[in-house]
Amino acid sequence: MALRPGLPGSIGVSDGAAAKPLARLLPHGIDWRIPLALAATYASFGSGPAGARAALDTLPPLLLVGIRGIVAGAVLFLWSRATGAPRPTRRHWLAALGIGLLILALGAGGGTFGQQTVPSGIAGVMSGLLPIVAACLGYLLFRERPARRALIGLVIGVAGLGLLLRPGADLDPFGVTLLVASQCAWALGAVLAPRAGLPDDPRLAAGMELLCGGAVLLAAASLMGDVTGLDWHAVSTQSWLGLGWLILTAVVGFTAFGFLAANVTPSVATTFSYVNPVVALGLGWLLFAEPLTWQAMLATAIVVAGVCLIVSAKSDTQHPMTSGHGHRRFIVSTPPSTPPSAEGQAPAPAGPRRMTEAGP
Repeated sequence: MALRPGLPGSIGVSDGAAAKPLARLLPHGIDWRIPLALAATYASFGSGPAGARAALDTLPPLLLVGIRGIVAGAVLFLWSRATGAPRPTRRHWLAALGIGLLILALGAGGGTFGQQTVPSGIAGVMSGLLPIVAACLGYLLFRERPARRALIGLVIGVAGLGLLLRPGADLDPFGVTLLVASQCAWALGAVLAPRAGLPDDPRLAAGMELLCGGAVLLAAASLMGDVTGLDWHAVSTQSWLGLGWLILTAVVGFTAFGFLAANVTPSVATTFSYVNPVVALGLGWLLFAEPLTWQAMLATAIVVAGVCLIVSAKSDTQHPMTSGHGHRRFIVSTPPSTPPSAEGQAPAPAGPRRMTEAGP
């Protein structure tokens, strides 16, 4: 089958002979990179809570998220610039600072801080709060009325979270509060990102957000004494592996999502939002022997159902579940040829291929 040429934000897999066996397994006309990118987002974003749990063994939360942001952000930024992304303007940097503060510093940083006392699987299920809050903020701030399916999903998702966080669930209230607040900050960043003036290249935008948010977190960690007070020789192997995994998944996950945002519909690109809770709950049980009760599994299933309805709802607005990226995707269209004139002249050649912008 004919493979589509690479686009900015692709996951960097060559179109060589190694791709042919995988391509033959897919229906005709489907780019083999799409299922590969979907699997990358599932693994990268779904394993985030487990990676944070491992890194928190001996690393302070703000410091580890700050290091992750700086390293992963530098990789994405330099990669995008080396492959032709335009130089960001001052406005781009200001936008990245604001969104990075909301998503990485308050969102990921606050959530990792709360995860010190909350199991990683529960933290992963609570990530289902993000599209719920984003849909509400979209209406409150910009009067983006959710579709009926999304409203039903909101009710179902809230019911599932209520079951998960019910009285008697034996969860630390402070940790849960931090996780809820972090999801609200992340949702606000996701809603504002399309209007903030970020660069169009998803790798460049992600890298700038991670760099800015990481710098803020490192400054906060320094003020708290985490940098000078930490015995780096005492950092465990588990923490280094967890931090390395978080950096790797940030680069792979954001790059894969950038490719999906440019090539598939939002309902497909954001399926990680209802796969994440399942992956996180399973990894918490498998890697850290976290308790897996029937109440938690039922709550996870309800939350996933609600998020699925929200994410799949038709909307003319920017989708809220974009990991903080409001990128435009470009659709190539060819205007029809001009019909012959009344004098019997030959039809004019088709016009040039033009790029039309469409919100993902």
